[in-house]
Amino acid sequence: MNIHDVDRFRLFTGTCGDDPRATLIVVDGNGLFGLTLDTVRMMHLVALVPDLLVVGIGYSEAESIADTVFLRQRDLTPTASEHFPGSGGADAFLDFIVGTVLPAHETGRSVFFGHSLGGLFGTHALLQERKSFDDYIISSPSLWWDHYAVFDREFTPASARVFFGIGADETDEGRRRETANLADGDPFKAANTYLDMVDDLESFVAKLHPHAEFDVAYEVVAGEFHATVPGAVLTRGLRFMFSN
Repeated sequence: MNIHDVDRFRLFTGTCGDDPRATLIVVDGNGLFGLTLDTVRMMHLVALVPDLLVVGIGYSEAESIADTVFLRQRDLTPTASEHFPGSGGADAFLDFIVGTVLPAHETGRSVFFGHSLGGLFGTHALLQERKSFDDYIISSPSLWWDHYAVFDREFTPASARVFFGIGADETDEGRRRETANLADGDPFKAANTYLDMVDDLESFVAKLHPHAEFDVAYEVVAGEFHATVPGAVLTRGLRFMFSN
């Protein structure tokens, strides 16, 4: 798929309850909206979350998350990388969400959920001087993007509540076990470059804490890979946001 093949956003919406108290925004809507909505509705049955409006942001001509690889790199990355042409569009995407999506789905409180590059995008939004969302659930953020450029940012985030989560097997050794069944040359096969996302996130949270004017929670979920952890982070994050 060429990066210009799909250039229109598609919004997925679903309600849980008759009087939503918050809007839950999830990026990568083509792949994560169904998981998010079903999880919210299951938790709502036992009153672990209040009435919520769930809004997924995806792409109109993509059927799954696999069809959105180049578009994700364009919209979810805060800096342009020489290795990914067209990347670095996170500011424009954030403007679209804050200026268009949220006003059209106003409930009084906004919660962001993103995984992987979506988690990087959420981290970028968190570090803005302006307040973009009230709460953040950030799953396995790709902090390695553009040679860890996010670590060079000014750590002056606006007030918010944040839950960071990651799978315990998102270490360098774990990601190789995760993709062991893929053939050599598969684009999703773990590269030879060393990457320990657990260590990256622990370092980021430690750097964030002295600057935080909000509640920050962090959890490493045992037994989970990068591809298996989003649901676990979502449930833990929602409980942190609404059960405390």
